[in-house]
Amino acid sequence: MNDNVKFVFTFLLLISLIVINRGTAFSQPLIINQAAISLGSVNGEVINNQYVSIAKVLSNSVLLSVKQSELETKLQSLLIDNAVLNQKNNSGISIVITEPTAQGDINVEVILELWLDGRRVSVTGEQMGSSVRLNIPKEFNYIEIKMVNPLKIHVPLSYRGDFNFVLDVEGWGG
Repeated sequence: MNDNVKFVFTFLLLISLIVINRGTAFSQPLIINQAAISLGSVNGEVINNQYVSIAKVLSNSVLLSVKQSELETKLQSLLIDNAVLNQKNNSGISIVITEPTAQGDINVEVILELWLDGRRVSVTGEQMGSSVRLNIPKEFNYIEIKMVNPLKIHVPLSYRGDFNFVLDVEGWGG
C-alpha cells in the first residue's frame, strides 16, 4: 500500500511538471533603446513645496519594436515589471514607475500605446503584483510600444543629480 501511494504521488508530480514545463507561458526579454536617453537639463514646476514636476518629450517615441518572426512563439502579452497601472485612457495605458532615493521617491508616469503592423490598437492592461500586463488583442507581424505624451517626472524638491529608470518589458506567449 505504501508503494502505491509513492507511485501515485510521483506520477502526479511528474504530470504537474510536464504541464508546467509545456508551458502555457514563456519568457523572452524584448530589449530596445539599451543606451541611456539623456533628458539634459530640465526645469519644472514646484508642487506643494515637496516635488518638482517635469514634463519631457523623448526624441524617439518608440520604446519597443519587435517582429513576430524574431520570436520563438506567438506573443500574447507584454509584462512591464516594477510598474503600477495608473489609468486607461483613450490614448493608451498610463503606468507609473517609482525609483526610490535617499531624498524620496522619483515617480515617472508614461502613457503607452500599442501599435500592431503600423496601426494603433486598443490595449487592455491589468495589475499583476508589481507588474502591469498588456494583452495583445490579435496576431501581428510587427509590434511597437510608443510613448504618447511627454514623460511626467516628479522629483523630490531636495534631489540633485542624475536618475535612471528602466522600462523592463517581457514578452509572454504560448
